[in-house]
Amino acid sequence: MGPPLVFTGVEDHYPGNLTLKQVQILFRHGERTPVFRSIQQWDKWGFPIFWPLCESSCSSRVGLINPKIKQVTTFEYEREIETLTEEDPSPLFANAGRKGICTEGQLTDKGRLSGHYLGEQMRELYVDKLAFLPRNFTKPSDIYLRSTGIVRSTETLQAVFNGLYPLNGHSATPKILERFPFEENLHPNVPCRRLRELQTQFRNAGAKKWNPKLEEVSPVLKDILSSPEAKITVGGNQNAAWAIIDTYSSALAHNVKTPPGFADRQVVNTVAKAALESEFLGYQKNAEMKQLGMGRFFAEVLQRMTIGDPVVSDSAAEISQMLGQKETKVYRKVPKLALYGAHDSSIGAILCALGVFDYRWINFTSHITFELFEENLKPSMWSLGGPGKFVRIKYNGRPVTISACQQRGRHWEGDQSFCTLAAFQEFVSTVTPKDWSSQCNEHLGDQAPELNEVTESVIA
Repeated sequence: MGPPLVFTGVEDHYPGNLTLKQVQILFRHGERTPVFRSIQQWDKWGFPIFWPLCESSCSSRVGLINPKIKQVTTFEYEREIETLTEEDPSPLFANAGRKGICTEGQLTDKGRLSGHYLGEQMRELYVDKLAFLPRNFTKPSDIYLRSTGIVRSTETLQAVFNGLYPLNGHSATPKILERFPFEENLHPNVPCRRLRELQTQFRNAGAKKWNPKLEEVSPVLKDILSSPEAKITVGGNQNAAWAIIDTYSSALAHNVKTPPGFADRQVVNTVAKAALESEFLGYQKNAEMKQLGMGRFFAEVLQRMTIGDPVVSDSAAEISQMLGQKETKVYRKVPKLALYGAHDSSIGAILCALGVFDYRWINFTSHITFELFEENLKPSMWSLGGPGKFVRIKYNGRPVTISACQQRGRHWEGDQSFCTLAAFQEFVSTVTPKDWSSQCNEHLGDQAPELNEVTESVIA
């Protein structure tokens, strides 16, 4: 299962003189099958060609419209995978009847269980221990639910919600929202020309640093490559190192036997570091990548914290500008909890922008939590972003401290992980684009000034 949300002594993390006001959690989907078949000769190593791990998706239900009665009806069906073999590729004699077989990148039964487990952890913390959320779900507006349009993300969000509020614990139908690709902000794989260009630049810089090291370790994994001459590489639009480690992590998560080369932990760590650094380091070093990647999401998190609070109405214009919106004077009640179904690309980019990424592989159902607190005592003289309001960020349940909040007066006394709302808002302003659409088409062809740092630095 994925990383826990609740740790022993959780009450110590919630001081009595601070009141929890809002929680927003972005999480990676649960366990899935590999997206790419990056390992050759699968059957030679006992590595499954077909992953029989998706029994829960055999039966499906879809809505249909009957034009005669002008009514939506439910159509239930069973799903099976039909496969063609090299011995007999004729579709007339394909192998049917393969129930529970997963396709590439599909959420597995274990992935659904991990999502459910994460939801149960949320219930244990925010319902049972803190009494922050109601015991029953009665209104769709109580919780904001949104996912990317990728199926495994949506299905994980469904599982998380079912763990948080089991079927016998809610009387309302939840609404899961999605957005068009050009409006999506839950992952950095978006149609933005400048971001794509910067991603390629940092991958190529990573290639200069890492490909010589990868060439040294490639012989250890030669049996899984497409040919004896093939090498593990990073750079450009390709990240073979990423595909291999992704396949390896999927296998580990499902107790699937892997080829002998993966027993060498030093080799695995080298390939993983190369994959992660070439993919994410730009979000740590380059201001444009921070803004164009996950900057709009940061701004939305901040807006969701503040738009329902007239006390911070003076900030409304600035926050609206961050989101590219007109200023609004309408303050509406905002749900206490927001859940976002996302991906490892989302989490890596966010952690890098925060300056807290440890460049360890991002586990399935890993999650980033944004908690908003209000001081029970009289308003603090030094908390300028709304009297006595604080933001705490947690990664996989453990608080993290960002540099923007470490100075005195920028955090709650005694704990730097409780950032003042003013300091958090100031940080968000540095990682949020003023006009995302325009900035996506600016500085095209310019080289990022930090590229040399990538080839010179070595992350331990």
